[in-house]
Amino acid sequence: MNTLENYARGIAKLSGLELKSGQIFAKILTSNDDSGRHGVLIPTDAYSLFPTIEIADPQNNATVRFDSFDAITGEKVSLAFKYYQRYPERRITRVNSLINNQEVGYRLQIVLQGQTPDGKIFYVHDSANEQGDHRFAGLWQMLSGGTIPPAPGVYLVVPIRFQGITVDAPLQDLLTKFDAIQGVWHDAMRMGDTGVGFTFESLLGIRENNDRTADFRGIELKCKKLKGGGTGALGKVNLFQQAPQWAAKASSLERIKEIGQLNSDGLWACYSQVTTNPNNLNLWLSGKVALQRLDLQKNQNLIGHWSHRTLEKRLLEKHSRAAFVLADVKTTKTGSRFCYKELIYCEQPTIDRFLDLVFRNQLVFEFMMSEKAGGSVRNHGYPWRLVREDLLDQLFAVRVKLR
Repeated sequence: MNTLENYARGIAKLSGLELKSGQIFAKILTSNDDSGRHGVLIPTDAYSLFPTIEIADPQNNATVRFDSFDAITGEKVSLAFKYYQRYPERRITRVNSLINNQEVGYRLQIVLQGQTPDGKIFYVHDSANEQGDHRFAGLWQMLSGGTIPPAPGVYLVVPIRFQGITVDAPLQDLLTKFDAIQGVWHDAMRMGDTGVGFTFESLLGIRENNDRTADFRGIELKCKKLKGGGTGALGKVNLFQQAPQWAAKASSLERIKEIGQLNSDGLWACYSQVTTNPNNLNLWLSGKVALQRLDLQKNQNLIGHWSHRTLEKRLLEKHSRAAFVLADVKTTKTGSRFCYKELIYCEQPTIDRFLDLVFRNQLVFEFMMSEKAGGSVRNHGYPWRLVREDLLDQLFAVRVKLR
């Protein structure tokens, strides 16, 4: 059991299935986690590891059950993945009761989502505690690579071949600066939705710029406001901006007339989300796998394209490493205040993960162009955006809550 992959293969044997690939969710539990009535709180980064919950009405609780092998007892157990509308949040229940004793120091919950060579998904779960359990220290050393100290609420979502993250000088610098402002209320330095990110970067001493590269010494920063239950905000997330390679040369005004629509004021505009399904302007994305590119089309006409190489380059420029910072917010008579609470570090994005999200219409391209009086065109860029923050886990192979 000296590597995470060997450990995963070892506990997978309990299911009698061959493990081809897999992901592991591991969490140092908090006082609010147990195996029964409350269950173990699952972060949004780990939702994709569990079966899909059909939430017909967000105002009502929902549950999906799935089979998992208990690595301690070797028995098949029917676990429950629950959506609680009150907070909202999601939890798993009915895991091993070993974690219910809060007098044993740190408690660890692990869930393996494995895949067989023929594509079958299966689950194995494991538990350990710090006191009286010789497995805890070895498991956490293996999971963390020896670089992440255990602390309540710290979690990892990683592939089975994960060998630990490297806390190098840039990441250590970011963590040190984050620790200096964590848990303290700060006055907003800008109004509006961008205030939480602008204020955080200002506190870190980062000047606002439009640089195409990552924000902090090679680490891209994304800030979001926490909602109830600590599950994170679920709005769109900008990944990067990248215009297509146009099929034909045209001026900005000619371009907006080609792809946009005429408004009642007599001016052209194109504020449009583009997916693999034709939208109201008949704009859509088409994958050309053999040509290693994505095409932008209007009806059946080619407007432009992005090569996979270009998209991968931009992805790695902005998101080879990323830190997602979550903050509480409160409004006062004089404005907003932010309290930065959590930092989730991510790495190892791939173009395959990017394209998979595109083809599922969960990663979209947007136009934000409008004609001004006089014939000039205002263009706010060409963003690629995830439709929800909780999809970030599907872009990065490694997600680790460090704070």
